[in-house]
Amino acid sequence: MKRYKQFSELKVHDFETEFWEHPLHNHNHFEIIFIAKGYGVHHLNKRLVPYKAGHLYLLGPEDEHEFIVYEKTRFIYFKFTNFYLDTKDVDNPSNWNRDVDIILNNKARTSGNILKFEKDKALVENLLNLIVREYERNEILSKKIIFQFFKGLVLIIKRNLLQDSKLKSELRKITNITEELLEYIEVNIYNPKLLTQKQIANHFNLSPNYIGIFFKEKVGTALKQYIQEYRFELLEQRLKNGQVSTKQLALDFGFTDESHLHKFVKSYSGKRLAELKHEFSSS
Repeated sequence: MKRYKQFSELKVHDFETEFWEHPLHNHNHFEIIFIAKGYGVHHLNKRLVPYKAGHLYLLGPEDEHEFIVYEKTRFIYFKFTNFYLDTKDVDNPSNWNRDVDIILNNKARTSGNILKFEKDKALVENLLNLIVREYERNEILSKKIIFQFFKGLVLIIKRNLLQDSKLKSELRKITNITEELLEYIEVNIYNPKLLTQKQIANHFNLSPNYIGIFFKEKVGTALKQYIQEYRFELLEQRLKNGQVSTKQLALDFGFTDESHLHKFVKSYSGKRLAELKHEFSSS
């Protein structure tokens, strides 16, 4: 499979085509793709998904795709690397990193169109049109202005992905405490104080001993182990997605200090944090 590589932090493309020239491929960067007009089929992760005007896709390096164009289509591409997610231009790095985690790690983004709110289609199109104009203008402060638009885009994507998860939950009519437990852990994964066995038991009005036995029986993994695995998975994904300082990682994931973070990584993976950073930066 062909793999496209991008070395600049950001590229923006706005084009129309009647024929898709690129074979099935993946890439070393992230892509936000908006369909401004036209329709066809999006071959995405081994699924054929119809696309039309107003659809939005967020693809990561692991995703493979190609388009099959039925009607002349206008594509707007916002392509960015890990380095573009740096926190230098955000007021609250912790909140920003968590928003990025939500949109990049949400499974719903890998299956098709992520816009669920009809009103957000016009909002996204307007934002991307402004981004295209500023990118082509390429004058003083253009990069900073584009990043501000991008932050708004991230929040819109977050809103729609969270709504998609909510709808799926409602469709499944979740009443099972196992699902509620997993959801509680997911929501509070950045706050270790709320994930002690005692605190979880209090939240569900159960005894600490019973909650541990119940979780092990239903999920097949000890509660503490599951939380550590999930936490490490998010931490690992953060390292893969960008250059993050150890201090910021410790703050974002609720560790008491950097030393606590180092101990967690070493005890869980057997490797030092510096080793993991090196592995991901060289991969």
